[in-house]
Amino acid sequence: MRLVALVVLTMSLYTVQGARAQVQWWPTEVALTTGRWVAEEGMQGQVDGMALGAQVAWMTRATNGWAAFFNGVEHGGFVGLHRIGASAYGLQGQAGWTLRTNQTRLVGWSFTGGLAYNPTTYHPEDAPDLIAVGSNWNGLVRLGLTLANDSRVSLGLGLSHTSNGALRRPNKGVNTPHARLIVRPTDVPNGRVVADGAQMGAWSHVLALGVGGRDHGPFGGHVFGVQELFAQSTFVWSPRVGLTAQLALAHHGALRADPNTGEPSDTLASSVEDRLQPGWSVGWTWLFGRARLDLLKGGVLDNPTPGFKTRYNKAQILMAVHPSLDVFAALRFSHWRADYVSAGIALRWGRSEKECISCPRWDM
Repeated sequence: MRLVALVVLTMSLYTVQGARAQVQWWPTEVALTTGRWVAEEGMQGQVDGMALGAQVAWMTRATNGWAAFFNGVEHGGFVGLHRIGASAYGLQGQAGWTLRTNQTRLVGWSFTGGLAYNPTTYHPEDAPDLIAVGSNWNGLVRLGLTLANDSRVSLGLGLSHTSNGALRRPNKGVNTPHARLIVRPTDVPNGRVVADGAQMGAWSHVLALGVGGRDHGPFGGHVFGVQELFAQSTFVWSPRVGLTAQLALAHHGALRADPNTGEPSDTLASSVEDRLQPGWSVGWTWLFGRARLDLLKGGVLDNPTPGFKTRYNKAQILMAVHPSLDVFAALRFSHWRADYVSAGIALRWGRSEKECISCPRWDM
């Protein structure tokens, strides 16, 4: 928990708001969360109460540029503590970033990504029943709705998910439908976003290289590396939504794993060609200025992953760090079961967001 305390202190001291870099010492909101962990079979007996949590956040609002196409946005970092609803797991520390849309309207969308720290996890000798998570550090994702956006008190409804993307098993995950009471003790600072949105009808192209991995064994087996190269094109359907197609080639180390032991095999997928997975996917993209969220569905053309169907889903987020360079993180999964996670860099070309000639550039 020292790490959580350090994050709180750092964000309190160095949260910067606006072009003049004014220091914001106090959080702009406090939130209380309640829900119930929907545990899978084999873990249901561990649920002994409601899921409860509290967090503080430092948010900024923007209504210009690409934010105007989402009727204003609110975004910023948070830290908090969460009880998943099972005493055996203790308190879960959380930190991440939240984006809310439709801040000038009654109802909006809410997206959250971050990290969760579980002090107690599966161990074959000491905790053989704690199969929800097999690692201390896990990814955190929340999707939901917010009601009464533009007020001092609002309500959030949604679903949160905690898992490690199969980097270490067991990885059943923690899925919690929740309700959240959000109180803003002070006005949320207004800021202007840098990028101005995307021009309708424009094309954007990406060539990316990522490195990742997955744990093949069901309970803490061998971690196999994954390297992927993909090229994709996005057509800007509207200033906030794009249509995306991707071609990918993944080198999947888990294809040479013995299905019984999860260990490398000298006879399975012994050549590099046997471990290559060409694939395709199509889907849609949320365009958030410098950031974009791709949600794709596709399939493997050859050498499918053992235990997975040829069809797969893929979620990835790209963040621009230079006019022609992005960093990204991606998760490939099937039926809510993770295949692998990866992260890397992407070269981007085509019309950039700043070249949008029809995007609003000033506050609404």
